[in-house]
Amino acid sequence: MTTCAQPSQLLHHPGPVSAALDTLNPYSWQVLSTSAKEYAVTSPKDIPYGEDRIVLRWNKVRWRCREDCCERKSFTEAIAQVPARARSTVRLRVQMAKAVGEAARSVAEVAQAHAVSWPTAHRAFVAHAETVLTEPAPTAVLGIDETRRGKPRWQRCAKTGRWARVDPWDTGFVDLAGDQGLLGQHEGRSGAAVMVWLKERTPQFRDSIHYVAIDPAAAYASAIRTPGLLPNAKLVVGHFHLTKLANEALTKVRRRVTWELHDRRGRKTDPQWANRRRLLTARERLSNKSFAKMWNRIVLPADTSAKVSDSCLSSSAT
Repeated sequence: MTTCAQPSQLLHHPGPVSAALDTLNPYSWQVLSTSAKEYAVTSPKDIPYGEDRIVLRWNKVRWRCREDCCERKSFTEAIAQVPARARSTVRLRVQMAKAVGEAARSVAEVAQAHAVSWPTAHRAFVAHAETVLTEPAPTAVLGIDETRRGKPRWQRCAKTGRWARVDPWDTGFVDLAGDQGLLGQHEGRSGAAVMVWLKERTPQFRDSIHYVAIDPAAAYASAIRTPGLLPNAKLVVGHFHLTKLANEALTKVRRRVTWELHDRRGRKTDPQWANRRRLLTARERLSNKSFAKMWNRIVLPADTSAKVSDSCLSSSAT
């Protein structure tokens, strides 16, 4: 058990001040108090000592302020490691922030290890990140994608009083041409979120972007095409998303052809259904024997099957 040393009795007044003190800095003038109003005992959280946890107790004094211009009339003591109204020491918050940011530990794990709540550990990490993170360097290729954080929840609208489902989504911005990795995030997955984040960047950053890679999202595409936002950027779609769309189109054609031929769903005796996995496999990943087996079974039965084979060729080309 430890006790903090008694700090000085200087009171920091936030104003307002009298006209006689306007020539000075009205937000930093100090007055020495000698009148104790009451005593209080606080227990701010502190870093552990080995396997044992330190119980920190501070016998604080609340001092009176006799100045007529003071609106608060009383102030408690504060030191650099324990600012006013703080329930944890600065060194504890720094340690939690480094555990999350540098050791890549989850916020929940760090909060449990230091016996604090999740919001306390998260606020410590955010405060530390704001001092470390700087403006991203210009990049030629910018990647944009959404990330879901947490589960959907229900919130009551303050205006209508009705419950509404809220999906916690974030839009992430990634450097695809360099080694900067994640450049930033913005709450939401709309075109407005993209525009807000890009407008916060410098003109040099926006002018240096030549390509923007996105998934087939109309909201993101509309934001990128905003006149004057990214004057030198070309919009491209990721290969994964194009292949996924091609596979979905091929599956729809296969199912439709099966209904046209047999007026029912596919069965294991149908060549289209038996080769459904091979149809979705890239040509370079199929052996010549597997490709010939699939091709001969699909093309030979009827003219209608040519639709499936044509779709297969289109998907492989993609």
